[in-house]
Amino acid sequence: MMWRKFVGMLLLGAASNAWAGAYDVLVENAWLRESVPGQSSASLQLHLTSTRPARLVAVATPLAEAVKIQRLFAGQGKLKAREVGSQRLPRNRAVVFGERGIELMLTGLKHPLNVGDHIPITLTVEFANKHTRKVEVEAEVRALDLSYMHYSGDEVHDHR
Repeated sequence: MMWRKFVGMLLLGAASNAWAGAYDVLVENAWLRESVPGQSSASLQLHLTSTRPARLVAVATPLAEAVKIQRLFAGQGKLKAREVGSQRLPRNRAVVFGERGIELMLTGLKHPLNVGDHIPITLTVEFANKHTRKVEVEAEVRALDLSYMHYSGDEVHDHR
């Protein structure tokens, strides 16, 4: 009886690995804010999860001249951005771009972002064995929400 459970668990594990795929990458909640006249950059928000340890090594879109992977940090009383070559993706844990100091910045926008547009994005993920995977996704453009709120750590302050 015990060997049947063991064989069943092995088959279940093999089926789940076959379903998940060896190099699966899941992209969720990809979006951008609409732009204002004269705006030349925009921050891409998304959640990225990999089934294996990997690195996000490149991001591209035909809408912008470049997409930079950046880390935000405070320096001399100002928020500064530093471009990094890649971003580590832990196994089975979502990395949220646009929160906690990690962002994807589209620079050199070729035309304004309008509410309802769907922008094609290509993400290049590299795994430990140097295998790469290109993931195509469409980011929705959402309305610019003007408010008096600003964010500080995990708190939201409203100064109306």
